[in-house]
Amino acid sequence: MKVLVTGASGFLGSYVAEELIRHGHEVVAMVRENSDTRLLQEMGAEMRIGHLDKPESLHLAVRGCHAVMHLAAYYTFTGKKEMYQRINVDGTAALAEACLQEGVSHFIYCSSTEAMGPVDDPPADETTPLQPEYEYGRSKMRAESLLAGFQERGLPCTILRPSGIYGPRNLDDVAFWFIRSFSRWPTSKFMIGSGRNLVQFVHVRDVAQAFRLALEKPEVSHGQVYIVSEDRPYSYSEVYGILADVMGKKAPRIHVPAILAKAMLLEVQLFFALIRKDNFMWRLSTVDAVTGDRSYSVQRAMDDLGYRPAYDLRRGMDETVRWYRENGHIR
Repeated sequence: MKVLVTGASGFLGSYVAEELIRHGHEVVAMVRENSDTRLLQEMGAEMRIGHLDKPESLHLAVRGCHAVMHLAAYYTFTGKKEMYQRINVDGTAALAEACLQEGVSHFIYCSSTEAMGPVDDPPADETTPLQPEYEYGRSKMRAESLLAGFQERGLPCTILRPSGIYGPRNLDDVAFWFIRSFSRWPTSKFMIGSGRNLVQFVHVRDVAQAFRLALEKPEVSHGQVYIVSEDRPYSYSEVYGILADVMGKKAPRIHVPAILAKAMLLEVQLFFALIRKDNFMWRLSTVDAVTGDRSYSVQRAMDDLGYRPAYDLRRGMDETVRWYRENGHIR
């Protein structure tokens, strides 16, 4: 099947392209003029230039493709509100409109569990009401909503919501920031909160698997939403323990209450704002994020698609940390 992958030169996109090609699909990579396409070229993907904020370029990008996997996004937790709307919402609408007019038979959208936000009664599933915490998650929620309208107009849509994605080649994501922060003293000595709150990650290759399965099983995936993650959550204490073992460190024993952590971070956040530099790991909102629960059920993806995550957190972190060290990103 001929499949357009937007964001193909990015972290997740490169793995999705690799997974599709390995299973016999023809990949068309939608990239920008300045994208690093060396890896995609080695895979044998076709390149097409496209911009989510230039609707006229999208018709040429999708033309002749049977399916579109839309992974490209304005991905940051500290960005400008108008950019989330322009790229993640309006750009998704423009791409879906091009697909509808060009006769694309399946639109598979990469949303995020950030569209769901903190979970009040874990684990959450696809029926849990959405309460996104960040503007990024709110933009994903709005994009999901507009795709329901395109489904009604005749464009079969599937929505996948990965949780926190990690793995080799990830250099600009929450998991990378977390691992890099933990690798440095003194941040590895402290844990915010009780450590009992739940979080759920997913290895990038498992996410790529889920996208391929959604493509290959349209009879069940059309019109559906799927959470994609490892099939169990971890407490933050477990996460720190695994990461400490993998990195040859001691797990943090000092627990900092949320209110004290915010007091300590306030001056740091103000300093970063003063020098016009931002760091997600040093923001007050991050304290709320790590003292809430983000736990999800992947049962629907397992039942409908046959999704089976191959990586548990220990195996995945061992592989990822090794790659970071081999490539000089952490010591």
